Amino acid sequence: MNDELKVKDFLKDQTHMVIAITLDDGTPWTVPVTIKRYEAKEFEWDSHMNTVHSKAIESRPQMSMVTFQRPGDSFGQFGFYATGRGEVVSKRDDGFARYRFTVEKAWVNDETFVKREVEL
Repeated sequence: MNDELKVKDFLKDQTHMVIAITLDDGTPWTVPVTIKRYEAKEFEWDSHMNTVHSKAIESRPQMSMVTFQRPGDSFGQFGFYATGRGEVVSKRDDGFARYRFTVEKAWVNDETFVKREVEL
């Protein structure tokens, strides 16, 4: 199976990812989120609008994300990494919002420890 097919198969079963943003002072910030929707190059999650990462996405949408499996998991050792842009999709009355990450560039890495660029 080629990398593009393998990553698409891998991503359809993922429930969590780690997003990374940059704070106003340049400090990196990462946080795990639950994937609410994944399709093609888009990943969506819900977060409270007052969180550090939510505020940062509104002012600096460039971000990155990663999702992975550990060795021994059913899929084997596999990681998906991407850079792209975040945005607010919709805001709710309870202080939460739906956010979307759109992939611009992506890579995979597996038990070969060779990072390879992939297309979604």
